[in-house]
Amino acid sequence: MDLATMKNRAKTWFRNYIWTHSWYKKLVPDRFRKKYANRIMDRMVSRTVPPKPYSPGTYPPGVNLYGFFKAENGLAQGVKMYACALQKAGIPHVLLNTDFLDWLPQNDTTFDDQLKKHNEYAINVVHINPDQWQEAVGMFPRKQFDGHYNIGVFLWELETIPDHWLPILEYVNEVWTPSEFVAKAIRKETKKPVTVIPYGISTPYDEKVTRTSFGIEEEDFTVLMMYDSNSYASRKNPGAALRAFREAFGEHPEHIKLIIKINHPKEEDISFVRENTGDMDSVIMITERMDKQRLNSLIRLCDVYISLHRSEGFGLVMAEAMNLGVPVVATNWSSNVEFMSDQVACMVDYTLIPVEEAYQFDNGAQRWADPDIHQASEYLKQLKDNPIWRKKIGLAGQSWIQDRLSVERSGDMIQQRVSEILEE
Repeated sequence: MDLATMKNRAKTWFRNYIWTHSWYKKLVPDRFRKKYANRIMDRMVSRTVPPKPYSPGTYPPGVNLYGFFKAENGLAQGVKMYACALQKAGIPHVLLNTDFLDWLPQNDTTFDDQLKKHNEYAINVVHINPDQWQEAVGMFPRKQFDGHYNIGVFLWELETIPDHWLPILEYVNEVWTPSEFVAKAIRKETKKPVTVIPYGISTPYDEKVTRTSFGIEEEDFTVLMMYDSNSYASRKNPGAALRAFREAFGEHPEHIKLIIKINHPKEEDISFVRENTGDMDSVIMITERMDKQRLNSLIRLCDVYISLHRSEGFGLVMAEAMNLGVPVVATNWSSNVEFMSDQVACMVDYTLIPVEEAYQFDNGAQRWADPDIHQASEYLKQLKDNPIWRKKIGLAGQSWIQDRLSVERSGDMIQQRVSEILEE
């Protein structure tokens, strides 16, 4: 028996079961039973069977963009940046929210008036990683993917993608990534097109927000590090930033502060910071939820942003800090080096080491960076002691980002690729 026959038989059995089961017949009127049996089965099939092939000309030209529009994590920021790029380029599009994760807060209302339930155009762009693909796609009727050109936007932080991602590559016609680092990892596993579409960086902030809003004195020299508890502290490596700060300025420096902002804080990350800072009065930990404008205001008000990460799939906060004119101290490895260099940032040397066991997505043979703490601490001292150089680095980084990672450039690249797909 071939696979298609097995699927059809399973489908028929399920519908018959729902239709004839005695308790279901008593509880649900006839006119609803078939409708909901079909809908449930549709969801099940959409999660287990690749969509039907792309049918050019069946749907109008344009983009249906799926993603976490109401959430506030990295993937959410990515899909919102693509949405802004689509709008800037004047590409016909609709936005569809994925909210299948009960533990992920849905507090952002920015795009509420633009969100739709049904797609309209030929090209689907699904900004969801493969490990969540089936749950996200399963929210919508299968017909939204059959006959469409389906693109997955995937982010990854290491040189080889996980084995459990591989089956999902059969569900897409193409993959987009925001960086060449990620694209190289995916190209090793598929012959399908893998297109780099960088994000367009926009950093609106509130000019009325001041340092006192965050408990920072005006005369303080401030170093900011920030990470999301859902992004794995082992990869973000906050301990390295703490050690670099302590080596540069000691335990109790006067008018020097390390600001640690933790998004979606988990108790283990809060405990880690407390255990590793002890009685250091130079550390301010912020765990309150902030909207994006207030978060950008915090970044803008600090003197330096530091990211001694082990690996990054893009490095969004580094790009945002640079766009706000804040000099960045960062590990010189992975995706962030595509928009950073020694001319526009303080790049920290590293040694590649095996990925630690605590990082659950490692397949046992991967590597990431161990940044040079001593070099990072020297950069911090130089940035404090030389305000002229600090301003020069900040302005150079800002100009670099505005030239290479603008919303307009991202929109133009999407427009070009969409046109190529439709012409093909």
